[in-house]
Amino acid sequence: MGYKKILVGYDGSEPSEKALSRAIALAKEFEAELCIVGVVRPFEFAAIDFIPPEEIEEYEKEELTKEEKYLKKAAEKAKEAGIEPKLKVMEGEPAEELMTYADENGCDLIVVGYRGVGGFKRMLLGSTAANLVKYANQDVLVVKQK
Repeated sequence: MGYKKILVGYDGSEPSEKALSRAIALAKEFEAELCIVGVVRPFEFAAIDFIPPEEIEEYEKEELTKEEKYLKKAAEKAKEAGIEPKLKVMEGEPAEELMTYADENGCDLIVVGYRGVGGFKRMLLGSTAANLVKYANQDVLVVKQK
């Protein structure tokens, strides 16, 4: 069974670089379409009531711009491998946004990197990879660092 449309979550980090490399290899192997999606988390500070809306807006604009730069870099890597990817920057909780994108765009595989956060932090923060494995309608490939 091959994949027709592969989604990779990308944020410029080392784990997402490894996921991107694996997704590119799979897209080549299966002659699949590649979608590279970056997700920017919204402003979530506890003092949000005390921060002027202009500062929040500026922060979010900077984060979106940063993510767009990451995706352009990822697209260059895919193009070097002979793949013309689709790019998308979204805003929200990463696992939810990746699942929504995958569902709405007919992706049949989601590829993400694994950060290796463990113990108490994992209990508090949750994990994008764990949430995708639990709740996504698609196959999920979690690429671990070696």
